[in-house]
Amino acid sequence: MNFDPANITVTTLCGYFEDDAGRNLRHVQIPIAPNVQRELQSSLHETITKLGLPASAAGMPRFQPAEKYSSEEHVKVALATDYLQGLRDVVALRNLPSDANALREVAELEYYYAVFVDNQNRTLHAFRRASQFKGILKSKLAFIDGGVLTMSTRQVFRLDNDFDYLVDNDTVYILRPSGFEFTTNVHTQVLAAAAANAASIQAAVAFLDLGGIGHYASTHARAARLLAAIKSRDDLHLISRNLLASACRNYGIAIQNPRGGLLCPDAGHEYDFLCILDRRAYIAKLITNQPERYEAASRVQK
Repeated sequence: MNFDPANITVTTLCGYFEDDAGRNLRHVQIPIAPNVQRELQSSLHETITKLGLPASAAGMPRFQPAEKYSSEEHVKVALATDYLQGLRDVVALRNLPSDANALREVAELEYYYAVFVDNQNRTLHAFRRASQFKGILKSKLAFIDGGVLTMSTRQVFRLDNDFDYLVDNDTVYILRPSGFEFTTNVHTQVLAAAAANAASIQAAVAFLDLGGIGHYASTHARAARLLAAIKSRDDLHLISRNLLASACRNYGIAIQNPRGGLLCPDAGHEYDFLCILDRRAYIAKLITNQPERYEAASRVQK
């Protein structure tokens, strides 16, 4: 992690707001007192501790959009990843307007994030989905005043004890994948990129025709997530045509042109074909003289 949490010089709090109709989108800086700054720094340290950073950074598994994760994980993804353009735009924001009254519209708060600067002028962003932050408004709050329990009539907001994920200059460290996916809109991003990801995979595996799959995945989220995961693989150019065709045959996946020409799955077999390419639901040997075994919590044997 390219940041020194022991030497933080600046702490700011920002929020992203959006009304119920998806309009009035805005990023706002929220003025905070020194004790809130200290609380945000405490939340940052709690997140770093949970993630085991910086020691865990090198061996941390890569986030896969097609994977099914538990509520808390320790995964990372490069900030330069295609479907994170929106996140890159957010961390590049500067000189946001300051609004001390922004949280009066807390129902429109989608997520909040703290921006930390260390003594070497390096920046770390820490994001949290706003569901828990807003939930306190639905509670009945009281406090002790002169020995008497009194209802609070003032606006009260709850800061969480940690963040969903952290972003330094080139890496995203994820503690809660659901919060990460919500705030970065991964679902929409991978759907929009389905055709481009299919074309990229096809360029890496010259005997494939994935035009139909790209069209199919643009309206099927699970297939789109698989395409994004497959594109990130570094062994696509090693896939054997014969072994791929054999794996499809063994698992009843109908394909066209198994022996010559461009290979592609028949209609209705697109998702299972992508599972073969990503070794997700099947055991498949696709690279000559290289046995492969894969496991993940969301993968089941068929």
